[in-house]
Amino acid sequence: MQTRQLGNTGLTVPVLSLGGAPLGSLYGEITQEQANETIRVALENGMNMIDSSPWYSEPHGQRRSETTIGRALKGIDRSEYILTTKCGRYMPGEWDFSTERIKRSIPESMEKLGVDHIDVVQCHDIEEGDLDQVINEALPVLRDYKEQGMIGFIGVTGYKLDVLEKVAVEQNLDTMMSYCNYNLQDRRLLDTSRRLKEHGIGVFNCSPLHMGALTTKGAPDWHPAHPEVLALVPQVVEACKEAGTTIEQVALEFSLNSPADSGISTTVVGGANPKHLLGDIAALGKTPDPALIKRIEDIFGPWLNVGWDMPAPAGAKE
Repeated sequence: MQTRQLGNTGLTVPVLSLGGAPLGSLYGEITQEQANETIRVALENGMNMIDSSPWYSEPHGQRRSETTIGRALKGIDRSEYILTTKCGRYMPGEWDFSTERIKRSIPESMEKLGVDHIDVVQCHDIEEGDLDQVINEALPVLRDYKEQGMIGFIGVTGYKLDVLEKVAVEQNLDTMMSYCNYNLQDRRLLDTSRRLKEHGIGVFNCSPLHMGALTTKGAPDWHPAHPEVLALVPQVVEACKEAGTTIEQVALEFSLNSPADSGISTTVVGGANPKHLLGDIAALGKTPDPALIKRIEDIFGPWLNVGWDMPAPAGAKE
């Protein structure tokens, strides 16, 4: 599998990485055997970076994803994979970036994952928490653990690109992870990631299917995107069908093959089904038809690159 450098960390990561939320049974019950097989297929195909979080659990707060991943990796040489996890988000609607909680969080994650160090730890969805607490409490703890060798590198995750970029640059962090900001409908991450590249900050892209919005089935009821954006997706579905493909395939091909100079080091795709994972891997290196991409852009029109953190574009039909 093609690899890229993760900023200035010195880590070489696959362009496609495995997201651990489904492995924690967050979206449906997953057995340990299923998780074992998923991770085996991922590693055998060069997909050797695995991302998790204490949040990825069912019920929330029990860190089942980390436990499941740790069990699946048992017996595999530690040099064969890169582990990333997060801190600060544990229970529904609650964020805790306090010194005391982060001090406990990292040892907890290490125990669940069954390792003596974690390659990257990122503060989870920082715009939802107390940014002062992130900067003045969480990050100092992570830097201390980095000095001790318990973690390799430090980053932040979230949705709001301006917040993420500001914290990552001003705090001289190693990585930044963003979701739903580089896909068929919204490509705003590209400008941010290119600027972060100049600072040596590695960028993770997540949710190439826009949290289920860019699918034939359509977005879940809770999806936060503008209703007008979601209402245009069936037209995209039909355009892809007419072109002899599917919206899922085109969305994957688009997001997984970001430009080499994009600053995007890897795209993280959640998975707990080996067959689906092989399908994701097969999308690598395939470039969507430019004419189809242009048609999709025309369908979204003024709603292209409009996230749910932005107002409706001027002149757009509402």
